[in-house]
Amino acid sequence: MTLRLSAIAYHVTALPGWAAQEAKMAPLLDGADIALLPEYAGLEAALLGGERPASAVGWRDLAADRAADWEAQLVHLARTRGCWIAGATIPARTERGVVNRGFLVAPWGEVHHQDKLILTPYEREVLGMVAGEGLTVIDTVPGRFGMLICYDSEFPLLARALAEAGVEILLVPSCTDLPAGQTRVRQSCRARAIESQCQVAQAPLVGAVPACEIIDAGTGRAALFVPPDHGLPADGILAQGATDMPGAVTATVDLGAVLAARRDGQVGNFGHWPEQEGAAASVRVLAL
Repeated sequence: MTLRLSAIAYHVTALPGWAAQEAKMAPLLDGADIALLPEYAGLEAALLGGERPASAVGWRDLAADRAADWEAQLVHLARTRGCWIAGATIPARTERGVVNRGFLVAPWGEVHHQDKLILTPYEREVLGMVAGEGLTVIDTVPGRFGMLICYDSEFPLLARALAEAGVEILLVPSCTDLPAGQTRVRQSCRARAIESQCQVAQAPLVGAVPACEIIDAGTGRAALFVPPDHGLPADGILAQGATDMPGAVTATVDLGAVLAARRDGQVGNFGHWPEQEGAAASVRVLAL
């Protein structure tokens, strides 16, 4: 099975209204079966109009007020462009508190959510957000996919749970304001591709947004990673964009070639995973 997968580096800007937002985003979705947008791309909804909160929590609440409108916009775009739209997270209210909510929107308009599971210190201490509950796997004709939002990608057991549930494509929307953060997420994505022998897409938020405290700066590089193995790029990079350059990185993904690494690759990281459990259970500390 082949599909067109896009990882979109996105620069959030202040726009006059939803029509302008659609005109900006719609061309980035062209040609994709699955289009991944970054973490906190939904803050663009909060920037519509003239409101400018004085604090990060104010921005959180304004974004949450517009989360339903943002979801409706993603549904409209998915239907009109005929593709899955993933990521594009925004603060959203739940009975437990405000979560960082990612979207999995089908071309026919059906919506599923993946909330961020492990929050950064900023999200915990400054934004006062709460973690999501559980992982979501989408099983479709193009392939089975799941999402880990930014910091979640740095925790391999989450990716392993998705891989064991049959996920073939791991989607990682990200938002990092410093090169060190971008390095952590990018390198984690590459590691997850090796460990789970699957396709991984990373879509970062890029550029300065001086009016919005939560995303006042963003750095990153959109990329599609694969396990480096037979028939796949030796460096594990299927495609990538330039650092801090907005735009879509799109490639035709042959899931058969990617998953062949799980079956009969040079190494068997996915299949050999349980072998580490016995070794890790026995640790000797030698005092010398």
